[in-house]
Parts: sequence; C-alpha cells; structure tokens
Amino acid sequence: MLEALGLDERAETAYLVLIDNRSLTAAELAERTRLRRDDLEGVLARLESGGLISRVPGRPARYTALPPEHAVEVLLLARERDIRRVRALAQRLVERHHRARGGRDSASPIEVITGVDGVARCGEQLFRRAEHEIRGIDAPPYAEPGDGGRVNSVVNITGGQIRSRFIHGRDALDLPGVVSRVERDVAAGESVRVVPRAPMKLLLADDQAGLIPLVSTPRVLDTCVLVHPSSLLDALSVLFEALWEQAQPFVPRPHGQDGAGDFVSEEERRIVSLLGLGLPDEAIARQLGIGHRTVQRRVQALLVRLGATSRFQAGVLAARRGWWQPEGDPAPAAGGREAAGGPGAGSASGG
Repeated sequence: MLEALGLDERAETAYLVLIDNRSLTAAELAERTRLRRDDLEGVLARLESGGLISRVPGRPARYTALPPEHAVEVLLLARERDIRRVRALAQRLVERHHRARGGRDSASPIEVITGVDGVARCGEQLFRRAEHEIRGIDAPPYAEPGDGGRVNSVVNITGGQIRSRFIHGRDALDLPGVVSRVERDVAAGESVRVVPRAPMKLLLADDQAGLIPLVSTPRVLDTCVLVHPSSLLDALSVLFEALWEQAQPFVPRPHGQDGAGDFVSEEERRIVSLLGLGLPDEAIARQLGIGHRTVQRRVQALLVRLGATSRFQAGVLAARRGWWQPEGDPAPAAGGREAAGGPGAGSASGG
C-alpha cells in the first residue's frame, strides 16, 4: 500500500504496527511484526530518517509514529522531487536516443518507429498519453507486442473521461470475430462508424501525436511514422473528421421493445443490423456462425416482412421499428430521435 512512497513490505509492516500503538521498544516491535532483530534495525533507521517515526526519550529506546498527515506529506514531496528528476533524465535519454539513430531535430515533424514490438509500444504510449480524446482508423494488420498484450483503448486508455472514436472499414468487418470485438468495444463506450473501405491505418492522441504505417498497405505492422505537432498532423486530423462525417454509425445492439405487433429473434436482430452495415450474406453467415443459405432465407423473409426494396433499406426500416439501434442514437420515441454521444474507452487500433 505504501510502496508508492518508497516503503518496502517490511518497513510498511513496522510503520503500520507503530501507527496502531502509542510507542513500542524494538523488542516489542520485533515480536509483533515477526521481523528479525537485525532487519528491524535497518527498517527503523529508514523510517526515522524518512520522518515517519521518532524515538521517545528514555531507556530502553521506544519508537512512536509521527502524525501521518505531516509525515506522509514529507514523503510525497520527496517522491515528487524524484519524479521530476526522472522526467528530466527521460528527456535527456530521448535526445540521446534520437542522436544515436540519426533521429529528428526539434523542428522535424516525424520520427520513424521500427520493429513489431517498438510499434506496439508506441501505440500503447499514445493511448496512455491522451488527455481528452483518442481517434483512429482501424484496419489490419494489428499491433502485437512481444508479451502478447492487446494494443487497444479498452486496455490502455487511462482515465474514464477520455473520449474514443474509431472508424472501421466495412471490408475489415468481414474478418472472423471482428464484429464481436467491435461490439465489445462499443459496449465499453466507444463511438464507432463504418466506411466502405478504410483508406489507411491511423491513431491520433488529442492533437499532440499521430501514428501511421510507413507503407500504405503493410502486411506486418513493423514500421510506423510517429507524427508530432505540425501541418501534417493537422492534415491527418482533418482527414479523420471528414471520414467521420461520411461514415455510417455502427452499434448492432438490440434495445427496448419491438414495434407494435412485431416480434424478432436475437438472430434476426443481428442480421438486420449487419444488413444495415452493408455486409454481404457470406460475411453475415461467418459472423453469426450459421449457414449461407440460412442467411439468404432469413434476409429474403425480412425484406418481405419489412416491405423493403433493398438490403440497406431493410436495415433502416428495422431501426425505425426499434429492432436495432445505430450507435450514438437513443431509443426511438414518439416524435423522432435525437443524436447523442458520450465519452468512450475501447477499440482495437492504432499501433
């Protein structure tokens, strides 16, 4: 619990025992903490030098905990000084790293990140450094660090107030398991939209940094360009917002009650939601784990039932009936719908 203040387990144990007692001798403290006497001497010396305890005059020497509100504040100030020194050291190391690799000077807007693990770690850092919003265009291949961790905002975004918006290519949704993964991210609060084809892979952390592949269609994500504040980063931001405006909302989640006199099964809800995204029958069959011909029969029946003349119209009409709800919209009510949005936290992406 107190490791963040620089206390190891033995020092924390001794300190907490002293907190609960008026004063104790070293022998009494050793008995209650079960620490060896020679270990306890070093622990007491560290606690005393750190301003957490003091000796009570008399023989034998007794120890008492100083008021925690003052003692812990002293430790916090010391840790803050250490953190400032480490930050300064980190900046110097970054500069040495750039120089050793012929890296960028302070005026250069880009930095090349190489290696599968390096790209993955860079993507994780962008997620974690965001203070307001993460935006991205999601497309394969995906970053995978050497330890097998998942590089996405569900895992790596810190802080519940950070908004997350991602654009997915409809062709990528055809890949096995992708729709289920996106649904989980949406359930975690992410805003997701879909375009017919994602033009590139992109990750933006606020307006401070961006990450894009070095080549337009990489087979393996082992080389990326880290873009620092510049006109290039501004252009990437404009590109994302333009695509976002053109994209179709995604969230194939059932909600509320069916329309008057209507009944749809969970399978039918999923089918019409995927129809609304423009997925072909083969892709819908793969996503739902049912036969291609079964999907064809279900789709034809739904078209007739809805009076729709196209697959896309079927998705729209089904949404109006409350069979499914596009992402970002509240449940339909009398008089129409209003767009709604909120902070998000999840998506596969980025690095």
